[in-house]
Amino acid sequence: MAAYAALVTLINLMEDMQNHPRLSTCFDKKQIESLGEKVHFFLNFIESYNSHGGSKEAEDLESQIVYAAQEAEDVIESHIVDRILAGDGETSSSFLLNVQKLIEEMHSMKKKIVEIGIKNARLKDKLPKDSMVAASSRPRTNRKTSMVGFEEELIQLMDVLTGQQSSRKIISIVGMGGMGKTTLTRNAYENSLIVQHFDIRAWATVSQEYSAREILFELLSYGGKSTSSDTDSELGERLYKNLLGKRYLIVLDDMWSMDAWDEVRVFLPDNGHRSRIVITTRLSNLASHVSSSSFVMNFLDKDKSWKLFCEKAFGEDGDCPLELVEIGKEIVEKCQGLPLSIVVIGGYLSKSSRKKEHWEYIANDINSVLSSGEDDQCLKILSLSYSHLPAYLKPCFLYMGTIWEDGEIHDCELIRLWVAEGFLKPNKLQSLEEIGESYFNDLVERNLILVHWWGNGRFATYKIHDLLRELCLKVAKKEKFLCVLKLLDSPRPINRERRVAIHGNALEEDYCHNELYGALKSEPLVRSLIGGIDADCLPLDFRLLKILNVVREFEDLFNKDYLEGKFHQQVNLRYLGREFFFDEDSSGKICGSPFLLYLPSSISLLWNLQTLYLHGNFDGIIAPCEIWEMPQIRHLFFNPIYLPEPPPSDQQHCLVLRNLQTLNEVGNFRLSEEVCKRIPNIKVLHIWYGEPGISHSNNLGRFCRLESLNCIFSEERISRDFALRLTLPSSLQELCLIKCFLHWEELTIVGSLPSLEVLRLGSSMKGNEWNPIEGEFLRLKYMEIWSCDDLINWNADNSHFPVLESLNLRCFSKLAEIPSGIGEIPTLRHIQLEECGVFASISAMRILVEQERLGNLGLQLEVELRHQEDHQKFKEMVQEEGLNSNNLRLRDYIYRLGVKKSKNGIEDANDLNKPKRPPSAFFIFMEDFVKQYKEKHPNNKSIAAMGKAGGDKWKSMSDEEKTPFVAEAEKLKEEHKQNMEAYMRELAEDGDDDSDKSMSEADDDDDGEGSGENSWLYEVLNSLINF
Repeated sequence: MAAYAALVTLINLMEDMQNHPRLSTCFDKKQIESLGEKVHFFLNFIESYNSHGGSKEAEDLESQIVYAAQEAEDVIESHIVDRILAGDGETSSSFLLNVQKLIEEMHSMKKKIVEIGIKNARLKDKLPKDSMVAASSRPRTNRKTSMVGFEEELIQLMDVLTGQQSSRKIISIVGMGGMGKTTLTRNAYENSLIVQHFDIRAWATVSQEYSAREILFELLSYGGKSTSSDTDSELGERLYKNLLGKRYLIVLDDMWSMDAWDEVRVFLPDNGHRSRIVITTRLSNLASHVSSSSFVMNFLDKDKSWKLFCEKAFGEDGDCPLELVEIGKEIVEKCQGLPLSIVVIGGYLSKSSRKKEHWEYIANDINSVLSSGEDDQCLKILSLSYSHLPAYLKPCFLYMGTIWEDGEIHDCELIRLWVAEGFLKPNKLQSLEEIGESYFNDLVERNLILVHWWGNGRFATYKIHDLLRELCLKVAKKEKFLCVLKLLDSPRPINRERRVAIHGNALEEDYCHNELYGALKSEPLVRSLIGGIDADCLPLDFRLLKILNVVREFEDLFNKDYLEGKFHQQVNLRYLGREFFFDEDSSGKICGSPFLLYLPSSISLLWNLQTLYLHGNFDGIIAPCEIWEMPQIRHLFFNPIYLPEPPPSDQQHCLVLRNLQTLNEVGNFRLSEEVCKRIPNIKVLHIWYGEPGISHSNNLGRFCRLESLNCIFSEERISRDFALRLTLPSSLQELCLIKCFLHWEELTIVGSLPSLEVLRLGSSMKGNEWNPIEGEFLRLKYMEIWSCDDLINWNADNSHFPVLESLNLRCFSKLAEIPSGIGEIPTLRHIQLEECGVFASISAMRILVEQERLGNLGLQLEVELRHQEDHQKFKEMVQEEGLNSNNLRLRDYIYRLGVKKSKNGIEDANDLNKPKRPPSAFFIFMEDFVKQYKEKHPNNKSIAAMGKAGGDKWKSMSDEEKTPFVAEAEKLKEEHKQNMEAYMRELAEDGDDDSDKSMSEADDDDDGEGSGENSWLYEVLNSLINF
């Protein structure tokens, strides 16, 4: 809620300024104590009153509290900014008068609250005590969303996906928001049978405000490679070629318009390999138009609703206490069979008291919603999940409205933003990040934040369901907590909102720069600006801005004074996230490379900066000595930064950066004793070295709170110097070493770490035999090792990695086998081998089959072999030994590179010497037409629209008008014929197996599955002529 956020933000501000070495003298201590006493009183009122309803008088008073807290924040921060820019610590009389006026106003408000409390004391009896349990600090688990109630639909969907129809089949899954369309699709998509059945699987979320470019990027991220410089056509071409000749499964989730489908479908070939496309949508007419097979998601019946509710409210066992069955079924019935409502209400009650009177209170609350007779009952039911949140979680939940529709976010990033906003009430036992993590866990456990994707190790992304996001935006607007501006709409004026989120991308979309600038300028007291906005839209008088998390792309060379000016203007920043991109030449380099940015010395003026994120296509950042004078800094992210040595500690005004937790990434970081003294609480450290003798790796053990360490080296002589001196703290949980060149027996310094859970070793190990020592790696859960070609024998069993969950090995060309004892580790769930040779791969397959024979059906195996002959040999050995399993996913490296399959069924790389088929007359015409079309329609980037316009134009042309294009095509065709004759003669001279082909047969190969530089575009454009 806005009141809680405003009060806690003010408390954090007063604490920060009193603890700041340069600002603590700028205030009257007694005044600040008096102000703090009033603010804490208001906070206690808000926490105890956290509304389940109340008097209109109290609600009005809550609004007054918000206004008073924000006014106090404005007065204090304006005074701080004035003093910093003036370069003095003087306290002005006008500031003292303003603070005293605020104290008097708050005192009168306090008297009103006391009166309301006496008058409405009976309200305390309305809500049962102990209705909420404490915030969860349990770790998040990697759990798959259950399919309770839709088991039959899941089986039917999998039958369709694996059916015998050879042509491409499009399946739509239709239903209103919250019906479980995505959950059903995700369960099928991740099923081991489906994983094994398809060569390629890819998933893209479309959304209402879609971008064809982003969709193509998402689909390519599952196996292809792409860069930000690729055009839409190049992305489509790469996707098309990657899919040719393979059996693929494509999921297009949350589709809202035919335009989105039209822009993507031309890149999804119908190649006769039983490929499938699944589209989830809320629109029945769209589903019927694009597909011949539809699944309609219906509401759950009473039995299925009850089963789903019990699982969410009481865990996997789902046992409801007898005294709650009747009232529980009443609650479920009022959810009207909507899965999302049931999941959210169940998630809320799982965190609540299990007293009957509390559940009756919830049932009555649902009654009041349903009896209103208004529309959007689902949203109203879901609003209960918000109204029953404890006060401290409400602003954190509403902040999810800053995320784009179907956007993703990392938990750590979101928590850093919460900290910068000041939402988190500090305590003496936990850091603000630890408090934020417990809040985040609580929201996940309540099903208000969804796990979107689990990566390897401890990596995950999260998102929020569309309906819950709509709830966030609705409540945030009502409480003036957040203003969301869409670039493609005319921006509305900001109405006292302190936070502004820009949804859209200023670098890719057309928008009215002046209108957006005017909207922002209408509220100069905005504190947070988040989104894909061009920084030129930022009014320079945003002097109190605390959070600036935007993108800026430069069109020309860097202006050296730019950072200096911005830092000088916005000294109140707590969170600064920027990406800088500069013009590159044809080789991909910036003019004047290596291209370095220089942080100005004025960065130290940012008195309360907590997070600094600066990335881009530059080669590095040079930091000034003043960076060691920023006591509030908590997280630094660069690519990379070069830090100077801090001044000696015996100098006056020496600061210890006790809040600094993250340094990512620092080049040639000299870990001297002085540096270690300055950053005693570092938790995440990413460093790389290109020079020998400067690391002082023996000092790493001094970081007693270090949890994650990533070290990269440029060459062996540097890494050996590092390794021979290396000491590591016992607190370390995650370690990554790249090009460290340790010998296997030297790995004991890593294995002896008592808290290590994640280990990544890249091109780091030497020696042909690894003999782990029992008693080491006792807590290791995830191990990834790559490019260790020396290793032949790995002698290990289940005692060496007793709790390992995931094993990932890449490029172990000489490894004889995976130790059979590895399969006996009871926690092991995933083995992934890439380019590890046939014998190591077949040994892993034996482990998988043996574990399934023993009843362990949870182990998954992924194998990828680089060479086709290895791929074939592996399949033959599997068949010979009868090693069958549905939990094997066999991927061919050639498939991943997008190499075509020839007509005789043998995969081979395209012959780059073979002449490419010449373009048709229509294609030659289109080359000119595209240029003209882009000039007339610079903002229309739809390939489908352009292709359709070109096709219509071509059909309307007379034969005479087409003559020059036809003539040019005939000329190119004759040249191609001559080139093919020369090509065939070369084949005959080289004794190639294909030399017995006729020229027409060889040329026909280009008509196959997409070989030829522009074959994908031929099909695209020709298919659009009759669109």
